[in-house]
Amino acid sequence: MTINATTFAKYAADPGAFRAALTVDVDGVARRFGDCMDDWQRADFASLDSALMACNGRKPDGNAKQRAYLERPRGHSKTTDLAVTCLWALAFAVRPLKAYAYAADKDQARLLRDAMQNLIRLNPWLAALLTVEASRVVVSATGHPGAGGSLSIETSDTASSYGILPDLIIADELTHWQGDGSLWHSLISSAAKRSSCFLVVISNAGFAASWQWRVREAARLDPAWHFSRLDGPVASWLSPARLAEQRRMLPAVAYARLWENQWSSGGGDALTESDINAAFDECSAPMTSKPPGYLFCSGVDLGLTRDCSAVVTLAVPVGGTAGRIRLAKQKLWRPTLGKKIDLSDVERYILSLDERFGVECVAFDPWQAELLAQRLEADSGRRRRNQQRRFGSLPWMREVPPTGANLREQATLIIESFQDRRLQFFPCEPLRRDLLKLRVEERSYGVRLTSPRDGDGHGDTFSAFALALLVAHELAGKRPVAAGVVDDDDAEQTPLQRHLVRVQRMADEINAERQAASKWNESQYETARAIAELGGAKRLPY
Repeated sequence: MTINATTFAKYAADPGAFRAALTVDVDGVARRFGDCMDDWQRADFASLDSALMACNGRKPDGNAKQRAYLERPRGHSKTTDLAVTCLWALAFAVRPLKAYAYAADKDQARLLRDAMQNLIRLNPWLAALLTVEASRVVVSATGHPGAGGSLSIETSDTASSYGILPDLIIADELTHWQGDGSLWHSLISSAAKRSSCFLVVISNAGFAASWQWRVREAARLDPAWHFSRLDGPVASWLSPARLAEQRRMLPAVAYARLWENQWSSGGGDALTESDINAAFDECSAPMTSKPPGYLFCSGVDLGLTRDCSAVVTLAVPVGGTAGRIRLAKQKLWRPTLGKKIDLSDVERYILSLDERFGVECVAFDPWQAELLAQRLEADSGRRRRNQQRRFGSLPWMREVPPTGANLREQATLIIESFQDRRLQFFPCEPLRRDLLKLRVEERSYGVRLTSPRDGDGHGDTFSAFALALLVAHELAGKRPVAAGVVDDDDAEQTPLQRHLVRVQRMADEINAERQAASKWNESQYETARAIAELGGAKRLPY
């Protein structure tokens, strides 16, 4: 599909005409954007058009507001509307455009790239003008006046923003950016290098005690900025049922921030203070031995120079019996100035936990702790990652990569566990502090929980707890399918336990014979086969 010169000129002169004719994906159905836009979207787009046409050289306007701050709740087409805006700026530029989009992290940056790629797929004539690369969208059409121009899609990395000479800057989901605002400071100063540079911020509400709030207030009060805010969920495509589900699933404060676009005054909004307080029992203490009726699992979060390392161990009632998941042990290592954390200390501590509690499973982020996991498997004698203990589906060192599915599951499990009063903690100030500042962040896969970096760390104890809780939830309610090492002379063994011990011993004998048989020559193997076929007792290593 192509467009003729007349249509191209029409779209170039009027971004609104381009948007109206653009084909977009609406719940899997291709529709004209002009037929499904809400009025508030039209108003926002119209307010940006003069500055947009000035930044790519189409229509210089000395009176255009070259700064915009759009504050929208979750689910209000932030990414799609940014993608549409960037596509027009590139496709109809009269010179090579230098555009930059900055997102909170790689996941968020990928959303904008994918949204632009999807729009190009649905509007094939754009594919003749633009090429989508791994982290850029480039004007690639031969003879195009903007050929060579590009939109670079970056994460919030301060170093990458210095030295740029931009025509267009997109600050996507500003309230989710980590750090002290250094990236923002470099971007706003870079935007001043060109009078026609257009800077657009789009985000939902955040936390009042943050640098993002100061940016937002400065933009709202500055007459040189266009400021727009939506009061709550107003998008026509959001059903009452979907909003009701979100209201049930999220803490009230988090729902108000994400969906009602209300700035939060507290440090965290994932959990209420009453739910956190209910989990802590002032009369409890760290566990020093392994009581009957509990299984133990640990989570480990590693830091080296900037962040702390933490290990959290939980005690889980066996076999679905009544009782709350207990905090058994917690350990935190802090780096000191000029000195890294000694990870061998962490390794020795985990081995001591296993010796004391018989830890069923150690959950870790493989991107952080793969080497530590390999050492622990070797030091503990569990040399294979699939070395299994009591439950067939759980290896001892359990990899939990920070995928969208895992982060969403952790967020849901933690919120529900606190709301349902499933947890019992001894007084543990690092964990309490991390829980109080815990925040809900929206992502394409749902929500995740984050802890902002401050003088006390980056939520390291919480991260270890979240990993441990994920496997603790799997252990809870399950019954062992194979017994561990049990002493035959133990007078308290049940008949079932004694039977399982015998089965385990038979399995050990078979494995030993298999290992021995692997060293046989062909003659020995054939002799053993003949004996077996004649009814002899010699087993073959099947």
